[in-house]
Amino acid sequence: MPDEALLAVKERAADVLMQIPGVTGVGIGGRERNGSPTGELVLKVFVQHKRPLAELTSGETLPARFEGIGIDVSELGIGRLETAPPIEEATPGTVPGSPLTSDHDTDDERYRSLIGGSRVQSDMSGVGFGTLGCFLLHGTDPNKVYAITNYHVIVGGGQNRPPAVAGSTRVGQSKAASSPTKCCSHMIGTFVGGGRDSVRDAALIQLDAGMEYRTELIGIGVITGTHTITQQEAQTQRYAVRKRGARTRLTGGVVEAINTTHTTSDGFTRTNITVVKPNPNIAVPAGQSLYFSDAGDSGSVLVNDQGQAVTLHFAGNFVAAQKMNKGLELPIEQIIATFLAEGFAIRMATGTTTGVVFTVPGATTVALPQELVPALAGLPAGESVRVPVEAAWLPGVPLPTTHLLAGLEQQLDSTRAGRRLITLWLRHGSELIALLESHRRVALVWHRCGGPALMQMFFRMTADHTLAMPQTINGRPLSEALYRIADAFAPYASPGLRQDLAEARAALPDLGGMTYPQVLTAFRLE
Repeated sequence: MPDEALLAVKERAADVLMQIPGVTGVGIGGRERNGSPTGELVLKVFVQHKRPLAELTSGETLPARFEGIGIDVSELGIGRLETAPPIEEATPGTVPGSPLTSDHDTDDERYRSLIGGSRVQSDMSGVGFGTLGCFLLHGTDPNKVYAITNYHVIVGGGQNRPPAVAGSTRVGQSKAASSPTKCCSHMIGTFVGGGRDSVRDAALIQLDAGMEYRTELIGIGVITGTHTITQQEAQTQRYAVRKRGARTRLTGGVVEAINTTHTTSDGFTRTNITVVKPNPNIAVPAGQSLYFSDAGDSGSVLVNDQGQAVTLHFAGNFVAAQKMNKGLELPIEQIIATFLAEGFAIRMATGTTTGVVFTVPGATTVALPQELVPALAGLPAGESVRVPVEAAWLPGVPLPTTHLLAGLEQQLDSTRAGRRLITLWLRHGSELIALLESHRRVALVWHRCGGPALMQMFFRMTADHTLAMPQTINGRPLSEALYRIADAFAPYASPGLRQDLAEARAALPDLGGMTYPQVLTAFRLE
């Protein structure tokens, strides 16, 4: 039977069979007997619980065939969206049936460069964590690079959540800590489109200019392209897929069914769901549950053995009788096609070699005093810096007056983040200067990241409120330059300085593009 004809039979079967109590889904896959594939292409009918025939009434009994196509019964409950809850709502103890310790036990590593399989969160109120799937490129505009995740990762998993605002809702790739001025420790981009509908649960995040990224998944490798799983591949019951999620990390599974009609916990009914069951795992003791996915993995991209992206993970269901959490996935090529129809000219960002770092171009610039421009551009790669540093202050620029410094200290002391910076200087100023004068590596990073000019720019901004901090330094976000400076000091610092640097770094908001009054406001909110 042609694929299109079998798909039409499946649709008619779903209309009929899902009226039977306990039936939760109808898809296309291969028959299994005693856990082994038979090679027969069948309709996969999912039920809440498999029961002996003797316990079923006539209205609960499934036919052996539908329009001549065999039926194979498997278990699947109602799929639940798999975002980790907000930390304040998460249970502190062990999740029943899970080897993980709490509902927000996700990979909180801050990955720079960005990479698929890491954790993301939006700045909307009350949302939890999900996973950054992979990256997509604009077909004609090289300044536009996107990350993809689930839409419910951006807005939250409830049915009555407020919508995300395209061009306004911000997204971060972060550690667990948050602050009032940014949802996560570090913002990476802005939501620009997507939603939940009959085909997808997906969101596009346009990356900020200067962000670095790799077209690969953590622990898996580069994405080589895209692929739609065929009926013949699903028929084998051995079609292997892998994903890297922020919650369960790297897991593998096999495709149980494609084109499955199923209604998930958010009330959406889709006809294109792929059901994946986890592979046996030698690291999991006999008798314990297997997890292909769990809360926090929403937004993961599944790839096949050729590295092709096949689906976007969005939900799962724990099947107690089989002691496994099955994954529910949406075809990536259908998702991309939906975005294309909406005017997003996107294509998958692919690669051939791991470790290749790309940078989002098109950084917005701000007007700077002309004599500061060369220093803010940084030193050319490979140029040496002599130690001790002889030009910590740019030549021809007057030193700040005592009156200016006193006023600056008073204003900073009125803010929480400002007090932290003052304390850092009072405690460790002499050590910071000594490190700058005695370690070539520290001096090199200080100059390449525009340290001297940034200091002088800040002093000028206190008197001229039309001036703003640059958004990028040498093509990288300003925040990245400041973090690199802090990271350069840390290996040589005393334990006290290292601790205070880490705390100051965590408290410092993103200052790119801010005027001095805006900096003070941000410092007060921290």
